[in-house]
Amino acid sequence: MENEETVSRSEKNTRAPQNNNHSHNKTKKWLVPVVGLLIFLALIFTGGLVYFQSHFFISAKANGVDISLLNTKDAKKKLEELNKAESVVIKVNDKEEKITLPEKYEITEEYLKQNIGDRSIKLPINENYKSELKNKLNELTFEEGTPSQDARIEKVDGNYQIIPEQVGTVVDKEALMNQVLTDVDANKGSYVYDVKEFYQKPTLTKEDKGLQERLAVLSKKENKAITLDINGEKLALTKEELQSFMDTKGEVDQNKVYAWVEQTNQKYGSIFQPIIFKNVHGVTTKYKNNGSYGWDINMPQTRDLIVQAINSDKDTETITVPIDGDVNQSSTVDKDYVEIDLNDQKMYFFKGGVKVVETDVITGRYNKGTATVPGFHTILYKDTDTKLEGEMLDGSKYSVPVKYWMPLKSFGGVVTQIGIHDADYKAEYFGNKEAYKTNFGSNGCINTPGDAVAQIFNGAYAGMPVIVYGHIYDDAPGEFDKPVDYGEPV
Repeated sequence: MENEETVSRSEKNTRAPQNNNHSHNKTKKWLVPVVGLLIFLALIFTGGLVYFQSHFFISAKANGVDISLLNTKDAKKKLEELNKAESVVIKVNDKEEKITLPEKYEITEEYLKQNIGDRSIKLPINENYKSELKNKLNELTFEEGTPSQDARIEKVDGNYQIIPEQVGTVVDKEALMNQVLTDVDANKGSYVYDVKEFYQKPTLTKEDKGLQERLAVLSKKENKAITLDINGEKLALTKEELQSFMDTKGEVDQNKVYAWVEQTNQKYGSIFQPIIFKNVHGVTTKYKNNGSYGWDINMPQTRDLIVQAINSDKDTETITVPIDGDVNQSSTVDKDYVEIDLNDQKMYFFKGGVKVVETDVITGRYNKGTATVPGFHTILYKDTDTKLEGEMLDGSKYSVPVKYWMPLKSFGGVVTQIGIHDADYKAEYFGNKEAYKTNFGSNGCINTPGDAVAQIFNGAYAGMPVIVYGHIYDDAPGEFDKPVDYGEPV
């Protein structure tokens, strides 16, 4: 046994070196091709480095143009197609305007060499390209055309409506230019434009929300029920009147409202109504109101109330119109008044329709310039213990102290300096109907005995009517320098 085991180990030891030599041979077999492959790849890589120093990479593009594997010279030649002659065609009705595009890009080998390693290249734009194109587009001329009209609100058949917009035929040259520039920048390739697509568009259409809201506001305001209570008389504002106060934005014009109030005041205010008067002789006459007897509408306050009502959220509103003056002063004067009869040189004072005073008077000297003028007057104010001073037509001065003084306001609100006052120094001439033709005639005032004027003064008040009538100055010399109203028979 021992010998057999010894022999076996000896055989194994003898075979062991043979196996090692076999493995070494295998290693040599695969190592050689690997090394060769690496050398080949190194050669390819080195060659590629050298090649791509003068050629573009695979998938390289310049402004979308494929320049893969091309050198800069060939790439430049290919890219020059981007600058090929192209035209912009503008269609105007049946005619065409053509504009040759300038060269868009600056394509140089130097620039391409600088970007040889880039896979996506953006070519530089020719500095003069846009300015040249703009200049050419600016030279285009189009017919004047009809301007577009915005949608708007107008009154149609008594109602506010939205009038649709209308597209005109005026070419929006700037929009056309911008579209051409945008398309050329994007290399669209087709540059044909019909000017009809570039007509100036209305800025406001019938679908505009703001326009529709304005129409709703107008509709609400024009259909309001606004009634004015003018000293007991009712006056409803019509739809047409409400419309006339507003613009198409629904904004109320205060000046227009005021003008309407002014007209209404002329119609309703009693100070604008004629005065009806029946004198002691039974003759009824119509005189012009001097503008201060009666009442009228407070126009600024009424205007503000109307504007406020139109702009309020209420659909129905009644306005009590503010009144200035005395609503109890009737256009028919038959209660409290002073009556002066020029022909008879008489004055009468009535209180509550009852004659309280009847007296002789001396009126203005016989000249139209110093006449006691006929018409409807009112007492401006009352004063006592004062002095009246002035100059007669002949240049003579006067300075007369009086106990009672009641100046008059005449037609149009004119203060004539004519008034009623005491003149007892003329006592012996009262009752002489011709005294006014002498130097005892006044400068226009109604000279009155002291006791009579005292009674009138105590019962009179500012604003009381004073009616003067008669024709004694018709043939007098000179010219009237104060308002004269003989009245009209009724």
